[in-house]
Amino acid sequence: MIYEFRTYNLTPGAVPQVLELFGAGYEHRKKHSELAAFWFTEVGPLNQIIHVWPYESMQHRAEVRDAAIKDPKWDPGLARLGLVKDERSEIFRTAPNSPFMEPGTYGPLYEFRDYTIKSGTMPELLQIWGDNVHIRTAFSPLIAALYSDVGPLNRFIHIWPYESLRHREEVRKQAGASGNWPPKGERELIERQSSMILSAAPCSPLQ
Repeated sequence: MIYEFRTYNLTPGAVPQVLELFGAGYEHRKKHSELAAFWFTEVGPLNQIIHVWPYESMQHRAEVRDAAIKDPKWDPGLARLGLVKDERSEIFRTAPNSPFMEPGTYGPLYEFRDYTIKSGTMPELLQIWGDNVHIRTAFSPLIAALYSDVGPLNRFIHIWPYESLRHREEVRKQAGASGNWPPKGERELIERQSSMILSAAPCSPLQ
């Protein structure tokens, strides 16, 4: 499977209207393929939405998008209404031992951690992650961990659900106090890190 992350930066104050329009249009879009997740930012770059689409392959993506574009009921009109400032698309694959979580209620808050890995070291990072992620998931569940395939390279993202910001703080403190997380060797492979806090859109399969 591949996962397309489509990130839109919206005009200030447009998030509620976009969620409503997208939700109505999604009733038609999901006939062609369904979302994996849809979030909007609470902390980090504001006025931003991220919608995630799973596909079997790039060919499958092309076929689905071609069918959706031809569907007159799908386009929610975000660009036509001037609600989108810019957008980007990136393709990710799942890291070892980190399948994308099935639809369900896990949040309501999600932390989106975005790492840039030193050039040429992604295989080593993925090996360390795959061998050790079970240590971290003993403290709280993982929604997904993925690495970039198309778009900016050397990106590694992992997404964690929490009941609240306090819950996030408690879990991270417990994991760090274990002495086993982050796993040995990981930090040396990271160039830079960023983090966002997200909420799920009403139409998101992950809540």
